[in-house]
Amino acid sequence: MFASETPAAPARSPSGRFVPAGASAAMLAGAVIAVLGLAAPLDRALGDNAFRALRGMPLPPTVPPIVVVAIDESSVAALPEPIVLWHRHLGAVLTAAAGAGARIVGVDVVLPDRSLASISPDLDRALVDGVLRMRLAGGVVLALTVDGAGVPRAVHAPLLAAAGPTGAGYALWRLDSDRVVRRYDERMGAHGETVAMFAGRIARALAANPREGGIQYALGDDVEVLSFGEILRLARIGDDAALAALLRGKVVLIGSTLPFADRVAAPIALGAGAPAGDVPGVLVHAQALRTLLAGRTVRTPPGWVVWTIAAALAAAGWLAGGRPLRAAVGVVAAAALAVAVAHGALDRDIALPTGTFAAAFIAAVVARTAIEAAFAWRERVRLRHAFGGYVSPAVMAEIESGRLAGLASARRFIVVLILDVRDFTTRTEHEPPERVIATINALCEQATAAIHARGGTVDKFMGDGILAFFGAPAPLADPAAAAFDSAVDILARVRRLGERLAGSGEAPLAIGIGLSCGEAVVGHVGAASRHAYTAIGDCVNVASRLESLTKTIGHPVAMTAELASRLAGRSGIVALGRHDIKGHTPVEVVGWKPT
Repeated sequence: MFASETPAAPARSPSGRFVPAGASAAMLAGAVIAVLGLAAPLDRALGDNAFRALRGMPLPPTVPPIVVVAIDESSVAALPEPIVLWHRHLGAVLTAAAGAGARIVGVDVVLPDRSLASISPDLDRALVDGVLRMRLAGGVVLALTVDGAGVPRAVHAPLLAAAGPTGAGYALWRLDSDRVVRRYDERMGAHGETVAMFAGRIARALAANPREGGIQYALGDDVEVLSFGEILRLARIGDDAALAALLRGKVVLIGSTLPFADRVAAPIALGAGAPAGDVPGVLVHAQALRTLLAGRTVRTPPGWVVWTIAAALAAAGWLAGGRPLRAAVGVVAAAALAVAVAHGALDRDIALPTGTFAAAFIAAVVARTAIEAAFAWRERVRLRHAFGGYVSPAVMAEIESGRLAGLASARRFIVVLILDVRDFTTRTEHEPPERVIATINALCEQATAAIHARGGTVDKFMGDGILAFFGAPAPLADPAAAAFDSAVDILARVRRLGERLAGSGEAPLAIGIGLSCGEAVVGHVGAASRHAYTAIGDCVNVASRLESLTKTIGHPVAMTAELASRLAGRSGIVALGRHDIKGHTPVEVVGWKPT
């Protein structure tokens, strides 16, 4: 039996030493992600996706239907005056809504700050009359706005007087950092003070108690939209039945759906052919009003709750990371769970920052996995530097992967190659030991290169000989051919080496090679603290005896007939009959020599 000394299994990654410290650092990082809002864009994206998925949530029966009377392109085309002079038309529509039994009307139109009587004496009166009629019939709320500097714009006093003390509110929005409207907020004063809001005024007029928070965009289907021009036409022809069918008992919002007027960005499309990023403001008011009337304002958890959950999930991510497969599963699971939880929470009017939670968990998983990978890479480099010269590449690969840990062994079919130098004793007698060592090292360098090139494993250097085998630890498609080709290559390399030595006056160099195949037990042999990776089996002993037989049979390569039968098509192989070998039953021997 021949054995090569193999290093013990590689040490466990040092990252395992600081799992608690790493988890603490991950918790801190998770809290920082939450506090600084680093994943806020992801939170918004997941929330918007949930709105789209849940769109069509049923409205409570207590919420009256809302209809938008749209100042659209067809209306503008049908009326000769510019919109700023539509006082008669607005007054007529308000009067028609009052007569049709509309519950309340909100006018989301920029109203003049002065009288237009100088243009036409009845303009002011027509609009004031319509506002007053609707106020008496059910209620009316006029939209207020501000200029570019944030200063409130005045509205002609008689219009405000006709609407009453609670008949006006600001049509303003609190925008998120991405300029999208997601919240209803009454703290719109210059210093954060509460002001009367357009949708809030309408909600209070309908006995609701508005609560600040997120607009529930998933609530209800698209708002019904009617053309301002069509309502005006029905009013002019006196079709009271048609008007009643369209407006009775409904909340009516009058506003623009024109392409370039009063547009805002919303998380989802709200109808009227507008994409999510370009929605008529009147439709967003309608959705906000639905939310307030239904009492479905979307709430967010307190900051400390978010920070705590993010920190805990980051610690869990750190513990879940480390192994690539486990990390990948964790990342996919976190992403899927973030989507599912965002939907489930929003269905209950809670906006959970699931993007922040997922980011904290995934960041910790990735960080732990990256650190483990860095340690593993550093360990592989260390092992290669420390042991690369002691074991074959195949064994080195098994060590790096951790598959050669412990004293495990397995039965494998292998081909054994044993090489020995001829007349080595004579060479050591007549040459200086330094030259002998240099010659042996040169021989081993050449032989090892030939063996490794074909996937073989050098088991051991034995003074002037080499033991190698093919088929373990990594299996080979054709170990017999690999071993035979290595033997042929070794002989060619040794011949060239011998020619160089002879040119410098050294003795000729010749070798013998024995080849044998069969089942062997391959693995670690020894103690846990010091062991070797080797092969044990009859084929090892036979190869050793065949190598000795090359001294007398006239062929530098001797192999078993069984091995030769696996070398179909190889030339120069000669059957040499049965031979007695020491300590073994006779063996059918086949020889090969270079031509």
